[in-house]
Amino acid sequence: MSSKVYDVIVVGGGPVGLAAAYEVAKADKTVLVLEQNNFFNQAGSSGDLARMFRTMYTEPFMADLAKEAMGLWDALEKDAGVSLRWMSGLLNFGDKDYGGDSPEGTLTGPICNLKRLDMSFKELKAHEIEAQYPFKNLNPKWIGLYAPDNGVINVQQLLRSLMSLAKDYGAQAKQHTAVKKIVPSDEDKSIWHVHTLSHNQTSAVYAAKKIIITCGSYVNHVLKPSFNVSLNLQIWEMVASYYNANAGPSGTIFPSMWFQFAPDKNNRSQLFYGMPAVPWGPPNVVRIAVDAATRTISDPDERQANVLDPEDIRDTQDFIRDHVVGVDPTVPASTVSCLQTNVYDNMFVLDFLPKEYLRGGTENSIAIFTAGWAMKFVPLLGKALAQMALDGKSKYALSKFAITRKGDGPDKTIIADQGFAAMSINESGPREQAKGSSIRR
Repeated sequence: MSSKVYDVIVVGGGPVGLAAAYEVAKADKTVLVLEQNNFFNQAGSSGDLARMFRTMYTEPFMADLAKEAMGLWDALEKDAGVSLRWMSGLLNFGDKDYGGDSPEGTLTGPICNLKRLDMSFKELKAHEIEAQYPFKNLNPKWIGLYAPDNGVINVQQLLRSLMSLAKDYGAQAKQHTAVKKIVPSDEDKSIWHVHTLSHNQTSAVYAAKKIIITCGSYVNHVLKPSFNVSLNLQIWEMVASYYNANAGPSGTIFPSMWFQFAPDKNNRSQLFYGMPAVPWGPPNVVRIAVDAATRTISDPDERQANVLDPEDIRDTQDFIRDHVVGVDPTVPASTVSCLQTNVYDNMFVLDFLPKEYLRGGTENSIAIFTAGWAMKFVPLLGKALAQMALDGKSKYALSKFAITRKGDGPDKTIIADQGFAAMSINESGPREQAKGSSIRR
């Protein structure tokens, strides 16, 4: 075991973990990032080319956080010396009455928050949407809401910039290093020993005063052996495809990202979204997908790493065929998948592990982030986790993100009663999609 004691060890080297390491190192504290795979991998939730940076939210507290995140993104881009977002705007459109009190919210719900926060937006009618975007056969009663303060995140540039900045400020990072167990030191309960195993089966133990756990859907792989606790997770195997769009002077152009609000059809989600061809991706190739998942699991080890769900792809192809002009739905140009981690209310878990699970370790010394639709909040979450580790608190760790929160009913909890939650894979017969939370998140 190394004699060095880090101020913070970060478990999980995705964007949130790297953002936390960057903030800790920038505060002139020692930090080590441990990643079980290679950095910039496709195994979790942060692969592929692009994600949405979104500021339109139904909930006031999420709208407030989204606006604050804008300034943190600006500061990160200034420090990195490179643009990390393409601010093309976002068009939400569809049935203005869709959602109601359901988890999805409503199309018009963000308007009051946009007005309150003095953020620009524009309302459109269906014929105006079809005139400005390559859509067809929209319901004439549908409306649209366009807001310019939204954009596409360059995911791969973000990851590499965070890694580079963190190292520039003094952070250390190790890939192919799986955390097997975290235990308090026998000699000093204020120190945590992090037991690891590398891909070549070499074991090592690292020591730190504080721990930040940001390993996404793999969080129970660390919590259960370390603290005999696990979280109730529903993990969506999300599928997204890229399709060829017409090229040339009269080619197909989407002016911005977009999201369709529409009720289910034949019990299949009609929540489709799209991104324009991005400058850092292949030309004339657009991303279009359904914001739902036919296959859900509760342990990432059960992921179908070599199979993509054909129903989710087929739903998107049908949507393109019926409602999109100048995009070829015949065969996707490429298809990708990622793991989307959720808890019962589809919100974040951003909190300290409660004292009763720490096995004598120091209170407020294990900070956790998992769940939710978080890429748009990466700089804010990194700052929050660094503050929690170094200061013992953060204004961003809201009670609505507490690990101990509960809803109505015995299954509406974050912390499981015991062990891993039972697997929720449905392999035979009709399969029901998990659907519809990200238009809020």
